Amino acid sequence: MKINNNIQALNAYRNLNHNQTQLSKNLEKLSSGLRINRASDDAAGLAISEKMRSQIRGLKQSERNSMDGISLIQTSEGAMQEIHSMLQRMRELAVQASNDSNTEYDREQLQKEMTELTKEINSISDKTEFNTKKLLDGSSAVYTELDEANETGLVKAPRPLDAAVEDGDYTITADAEDVIVGGEAVFDGEIEVESGKSLGTYSIEVEENQDDSKSVTIYDNSGKEIESTDVLDEKFTVAGFTFDDAGNLTEGKTDFRVEAEGTFTLTLEGEEIDKAPNVQTEEGKLELGDFEFAWDSNGLSVNETKKSSFEVINNALAFQIGPNTGQQVMVDIPQLDANELGVAAVDVSTHAGASEAMTALDHAINQVSSARAELGAVQNRLEHTIGNLQVTHENLTASESRIRDADMAEEMTAFTKNNIIHQSATAMLAQANQLPQGVLQLLQ
Repeated sequence: MKINNNIQALNAYRNLNHNQTQLSKNLEKLSSGLRINRASDDAAGLAISEKMRSQIRGLKQSERNSMDGISLIQTSEGAMQEIHSMLQRMRELAVQASNDSNTEYDREQLQKEMTELTKEINSISDKTEFNTKKLLDGSSAVYTELDEANETGLVKAPRPLDAAVEDGDYTITADAEDVIVGGEAVFDGEIEVESGKSLGTYSIEVEENQDDSKSVTIYDNSGKEIESTDVLDEKFTVAGFTFDDAGNLTEGKTDFRVEAEGTFTLTLEGEEIDKAPNVQTEEGKLELGDFEFAWDSNGLSVNETKKSSFEVINNALAFQIGPNTGQQVMVDIPQLDANELGVAAVDVSTHAGASEAMTALDHAINQVSSARAELGAVQNRLEHTIGNLQVTHENLTASESRIRDADMAEEMTAFTKNNIIHQSATAMLAQANQLPQGVLQLLQ
């Protein structure tokens, strides 16, 4: 028998200490309801669940963002509805004024109401707000500032409808006049710009042939000829120019334009479009990446060949509808005052003026209808977005719960077991401490 070291007591103490630690963990899990309370409980599970928690909170906030977006859209659309009503009333007055049963005095009285309605349209456009943010004054729109020095002869086109340049093959079609490529006249017909296969700088060379025709040669960034053709056909394809994610042409430095009196259309994948998305068109001018076009998109004659500089300013509202960067919906709310609607100067005091007013008001009504339809479409989209966010939030929360939450029945079973073992270890430690006292009997 030994008395310097009580091995049985040390063993009982070690087991008791271990059991105490396990019992503390059981109590921690039962009191918090979590299986993972610290990284040591499950390092990988903690890392995964923390990423899930970030997404879960982002999804919940995105849901609230979408609801706020719907509220903003409803506020804007409600103001537009009132503008619609006033435009309808103004058109009704214009129809009434067009009737020659009215005297000059009658038309003057009708004009008074027209004037007041015009003022109220301007007032609604200026005062409609959501969370102190003005909505219909043009501050939430995409628009273009044109270099006024070269603005003469150009007609402003409507605002763009989308917020990003679409992918696809763009075809430039010129009618009646020569197409200018890099400063050299090429031919009548079409030039098709397709998405390229590689990056780099490509050059186009236009040469005179002996038979008075012209040939076009394309070189890649190493100077190697990649395509050459006589300009005898009505169509010529330029390959090698690549559009990046933002819709800008990569390293392309070629200028396309149409001489005076020519017309121009832009075609995307076979479907004719009047303007490129998110690129404000001046009817007589368009920039798409490093491509610059001068044309008349409505077939109207451009009196002078001009190259006006302009800046596209994107103030469209961005609604964050997802938990990650870039998951947004862009909403372009146009300016809807009397001037932008084209009804600021309507005058029904004469028969001719009343007739012109009807045309202007028809256009204004269609303009407001289009804006309301766009907002309605976005609102419907946001409603579906909310539904999807709710489902995603629910599923991701369930996934996070399976990783991080404690199984209370399992933990209670473990706690009961460890509690019994703890009591047993305590009793055994007391017994082990009594064993050395047996040596005293040998000394008696």
